Amino acid sequence: MKQICSHYSMVNFREKVPFLKSDLDKVYNDVSQKGYSLIPQVLNSNEIETFKDQVIKAIENFQVQDNPYREKEKYHIHDLLLQSPDFAKLFEDPRLQQLLSLFLGPYWILYAFTSSSVPPMGGNYAKRIHNDCPRNIPNYITNMGVIWPLDDYTSQNGCLQVLPESHIGEGNFNEEYFNKNYVPVYCQKGALIIFNARLIHRTDVNKTSNFRHALTLNACRHYMKARFDWPRMIPKNYCENLNSQAMRILGFDSRIPCSLDEYFVPPEKRLYKAGQE
Repeated sequence: MKQICSHYSMVNFREKVPFLKSDLDKVYNDVSQKGYSLIPQVLNSNEIETFKDQVIKAIENFQVQDNPYREKEKYHIHDLLLQSPDFAKLFEDPRLQQLLSLFLGPYWILYAFTSSSVPPMGGNYAKRIHNDCPRNIPNYITNMGVIWPLDDYTSQNGCLQVLPESHIGEGNFNEEYFNKNYVPVYCQKGALIIFNARLIHRTDVNKTSNFRHALTLNACRHYMKARFDWPRMIPKNYCENLNSQAMRILGFDSRIPCSLDEYFVPPEKRLYKAGQE
């Protein structure tokens, strides 16, 4: 795998100013009632350009590698965390912890992290009507989604379309119903969209001559399995300087021992940290 680099300065999310309680209250109410919430101006211009530059390079470097099943994911790069250390730094953002802990508790972890790019005059795999979590447990959320648009979301370039309140109950995936009732989510680049992963949605087709790029995250409860074994997959030198929040999100506090020797160690050395209730 070819790693990507950026000519922009390295990003730093550790010192971001936390959200006010009033901001968090609005997000909680929005997600609880509608299934989603939009927060403007979360990424600055340098962060947007850094991530966008690296996503573009990842698409350019994409190879099917004789595996036809990978073709549909060309515009959803699954291994961004392996290609640049900048992406993992996004998980050091205290605001991200504030938002997702509202719904998943303080020990949530990363399930999946991908790009979401819509090619000119086309669509990507997310154009189908779907949700990102098959489990329907009344009054209990297992997965949440986050999107960071790296381009403006407009009526022409493949914005997110959501079906408000569809996170409640079994959900209606009927195309005719969706087309009559969906709401487009328009926003400027650098915003953050957070949603209950049960929310029914799709990505619109891109009717312009330019790509539309974004980053997406699916978060889950700490006791659930991630899509990939991030602690084993991500290059060690990409993780060695991350703060404890980012390390926990990547799953370093909820690893499973593969031998008795790894299990019978002092509490501070255990792979699965105690106290994660």
